[in-house]
Amino acid sequence: MATIKQKTINNMAWSVTERVSLQVIHMVISIVLARLLEPSQFGLIGMLAIFTSIAQSILDSGFGSALIQKKDATKTDASSIFYFNLFIGIILFGILFISAPYIANFFNQPILTSLTRVLSLTLIINAFSLVQLSLLRKNLDFKKHFIVSIIAVLFSGLCGILAAFAGLGVWSLVVQSLTFSLAQGASLWFLNKWRPAFEFSYPSLKSMYSFGSRLLIAGIIETIFKNVYQTFIGKTYSATDLGYYTRAQTMETAVSVAGSMALGQVIFSAFSPYQDDNDTLKQVHSKTIRMSMFVILPVMIGLIVIARPLFVFLLTEKWAPSVPYFQLLSVIGILFPIVVQNYNLLRIKGRSDLHLRLEIFKYVMTIIAIALTYKHGILELIYGQIAVALISHFVVSYIAGRLVGYSLIDMFKDILPSAVTALIMGAGIFFVGKMDIQITLIRLIIQVLVGIFIYFLINKLIKSPNLEEVLSILRNLSSSLFQKIKGFLWKNR
Repeated sequence: MATIKQKTINNMAWSVTERVSLQVIHMVISIVLARLLEPSQFGLIGMLAIFTSIAQSILDSGFGSALIQKKDATKTDASSIFYFNLFIGIILFGILFISAPYIANFFNQPILTSLTRVLSLTLIINAFSLVQLSLLRKNLDFKKHFIVSIIAVLFSGLCGILAAFAGLGVWSLVVQSLTFSLAQGASLWFLNKWRPAFEFSYPSLKSMYSFGSRLLIAGIIETIFKNVYQTFIGKTYSATDLGYYTRAQTMETAVSVAGSMALGQVIFSAFSPYQDDNDTLKQVHSKTIRMSMFVILPVMIGLIVIARPLFVFLLTEKWAPSVPYFQLLSVIGILFPIVVQNYNLLRIKGRSDLHLRLEIFKYVMTIIAIALTYKHGILELIYGQIAVALISHFVVSYIAGRLVGYSLIDMFKDILPSAVTALIMGAGIFFVGKMDIQITLIRLIIQVLVGIFIYFLINKLIKSPNLEEVLSILRNLSSSLFQKIKGFLWKNR
């Protein structure tokens, strides 16, 4: 177990650093663009999210995860997936190109015709790099993944900001998306030595179809319902209303998704070889949930409390209508680390069939929630989202936990101490915010410092094992990261 832990920490050094660095950079870029552009311009891109996201899910076809999960994957397997993805990417581009006028008519926004056609070029570009990304994750080469991601985010962010300053409006966001795909693809081909062989094997694809096809269907369903609220708001309300919603969603996911997905990538790749060792998986599952919730709970609760001054300070007053959306969506974000780990456990165990069934169950509930709330406004739609998230969370946690003997009671025991401590911390931050401090930045800094102090102090007083474990991981993580960066710099002198 010690070897597994050290292996996970070593790879987590690059993965977590990548995610945190990317989110910081992406957030800075996003803030700059939000200050330069109007909410309605973000809303226009939000209208297209469901179409481009579904196409991207189809492009991957679940074969990327199948390539990672397959123990004896060959070069023929990878090459076959590469050519299949490229063919699918061209087909999907053609479908979106032809469908663009109909999409524009659906939302009654003529500009969406040209936006859709240009954005769909990313599908062809991304088709060239999907296998490279999967192989990097399979080989746990998160250092190269980190380098590729940083290059892509910085380059695309700079291009997007320059386009916004040039007065291109909504096209600035299109420029950002296209240049991200180009920079990512070019970097992957430069840094990754893998090249497709001139061979294609249908039996090879078929051998991964059972696992990949279920993930494909589950991914498409997930993508549809992840974006269904944006689509519904864009159709029923205005582009500006959708812009407020997407901004709130972007800010929330920047916090809740980044660390969870980083850890999720490492856990899935590192522990796939132990898919038959339930004792090891149960220990990892429990510890991952405890540690992730120990971190995410105080962060999300703190953000809920300081949301309004934070939005006004970072994005200006024009984005203030996003605040209540952000606060409610953050409740869903609190659950995200557990959701990621549960689905990772299903994938590690090779139970993509359960994954698919659970996704169908969750999104049947989503349809019911939308039907019950759509007449009452955007806030009510989000209340429906929260209800669906809570119900599906417990169902998925129960089913995934049964695979390794981890019950809902075990989960509650793991989470409860952090939840109580985070709520006390949140109350402290709230009362500090009531102090008569005129300068918003100073008030925010004091609230953050007080929150950190309260959370740390309480956990120290109760001798929380979670605190000691997190501090230990951070020390190991810092040491591992320092050695990796030192070795990387020395190697390239």
